[in-house]
Amino acid sequence: MQLSLNSLFIVPVIVSGLLLILPSGIARILITITSLLLAALSLYLFCNIQDTYFFSVAPYLNEVVTAFDILLLLFFGWLALQRKNWLVGLLTIAQLGTVLYLIMVLPVQDTEQFMVDKLSAFMFLLINIISGVIAIYSLRYIEEEDCSPFRRKYFLSILFWFIAVMNLLVSTDNLEYFFLFFELTTLASFLFISFRKDEVAIANAFTALWMNQLGGLAILVAICFITANGYGAITFTNLLAHASAAGILLPLALLCIAALVKGAQMPFSKWLLGAMVAPTPVSALLHSSTMVKIAPFMILRLSPALKDTPVAMVVIALTGFVFVAAGIEALAQDNFKRILAHSTIALLALMIMMSAIGSPLTMVAALTLIMFHGISKSMLFLNAGILERVFHFKLASDMDRLGETGPFTSLVLTIGFMSLLIPPFGVFMGKWLSIETLGAFASSTKLFGACIIVAVACGGAILSLLYFKVLGLLIARSGVRDKIRFEKTGVVYSGTIWFLMGLTIASTLSLPLLLINCFVPVTNEILGTSLAVVITGWNLQIGAITLPLLPLLIAFFLLPGTIVAAMFIRFNNVDRVKEYTCGEKIDYSFSSFYFSTDQVTRYFSAVGVLFFVALIIVAVF
Repeated sequence: MQLSLNSLFIVPVIVSGLLLILPSGIARILITITSLLLAALSLYLFCNIQDTYFFSVAPYLNEVVTAFDILLLLFFGWLALQRKNWLVGLLTIAQLGTVLYLIMVLPVQDTEQFMVDKLSAFMFLLINIISGVIAIYSLRYIEEEDCSPFRRKYFLSILFWFIAVMNLLVSTDNLEYFFLFFELTTLASFLFISFRKDEVAIANAFTALWMNQLGGLAILVAICFITANGYGAITFTNLLAHASAAGILLPLALLCIAALVKGAQMPFSKWLLGAMVAPTPVSALLHSSTMVKIAPFMILRLSPALKDTPVAMVVIALTGFVFVAAGIEALAQDNFKRILAHSTIALLALMIMMSAIGSPLTMVAALTLIMFHGISKSMLFLNAGILERVFHFKLASDMDRLGETGPFTSLVLTIGFMSLLIPPFGVFMGKWLSIETLGAFASSTKLFGACIIVAVACGGAILSLLYFKVLGLLIARSGVRDKIRFEKTGVVYSGTIWFLMGLTIASTLSLPLLLINCFVPVTNEILGTSLAVVITGWNLQIGAITLPLLPLLIAFFLLPGTIVAAMFIRFNNVDRVKEYTCGEKIDYSFSSFYFSTDQVTRYFSAVGVLFFVALIIVAVF
């Protein structure tokens, strides 16, 4: 097992270095083999990790981590000086000062630095399978990018060390190590977003940098607080062991702030929206499997200590608000990638909310959402890249003839949106479990719980309206072209998309098995509970919830089948001529309603700021 874990950490780093020097032909083979290897290792580890596994590294690596902390912050400082960005500069000084203080006061750590449990193994699956697909897709995409050959190699190189950092981050127990990996993901997002080097890209990269630096600073202050109050080792394990200690809410609140910033919750959503200027594989990587999933991962990790605390209540209230507000913002957009970005922020809010509630069933709902959202959003974002490169579409309103000019792409997008919208696809099931389990939460929290249910219901309705709005465009036809012929987009594009589409369908059909063998065991290990899940006849009983499998199976064939049929079935000899038109054919026209939220966005941000202030207040008082 140790060899497999080391391979997940070290192999992507080695490959990252090799990609800078190898010719493109060999690099393509190396990327494909490495992606398959990492996916296989993740699957092996998930099947074989039964108990929490702790391990330590050589003592000298503690010094190496500290040295990397300082070097990384010096690099941030150099960036701030180069671009005269005072905000990044101030945050760098604050971070550097805190790190130097910790070097002086932090006792020698004699505990294991790494902890791999079922939650880590679950994240390995998501990170390595989805990122591997994105890496293979990037082979074609980056070849078409207008940049030098070395910049193309550089892009693929960042992608692989980013995978390594993500694997390390979800395996770390020590908070100092966690801070380093957290900030390395910040560096990766900066490099990705600024890749195209234009003014907008650089400005957005600096926005992402300072916002995520706030999260890093929150982690450092949490470490200071744990050290100053003598809570012992600066590890997640030790923090959870002191969950009932007086004053422990403040470091928990600070770690929640780090998670919420990384998860682009308002008012910090701007960094993720600005990331849309990067090459599309970056959007897929940030949104689906890696960067933003750090947020629900951290809350899941902390949930045994957070449950029923004032900090958890503020997090739940904030995410309830974001779920609705981000849904409204998404509904107003015409830019396709921004539609996906806003809906990601909304669904992340729901994942974080379910994690913060911390009951066994809400945790299952959160894990279900994390996995299925990762698969669906990676497929949709990669298709957004194909829309840009092959069809030159960036706006949703451009897609009202896509069913005729690109029926395969239209089909994939339709399946992607259906997987977020209708039963029995996983995201719908995650929302269903969320609403079912909120009933128990509302019975104990009264009015507050009722308000959260209303927020989830409203947010879900808004997102459903959004997805139907896009689906309406995808099934629209002018009637000019009645013959269906799937377009050819090349082996790399079509191969990765077929794989993700197959994964979406296979995982949907395997939902009962995933609940029994993945989501429920992970939940039981995190909470130390024994949530039961059994199949009786055509019903799956999970806790107090019964999922009727036969109606869900019928829905799987009936609902998507109806929508897909609407895309491709043609009726011969249909009269498209009305009376008194002298035989002229009717030119069908479709459109959607768009509106501006520019005036309310600042108010959404202001409310978000108030929630973050409240998070600190309830933790202190």
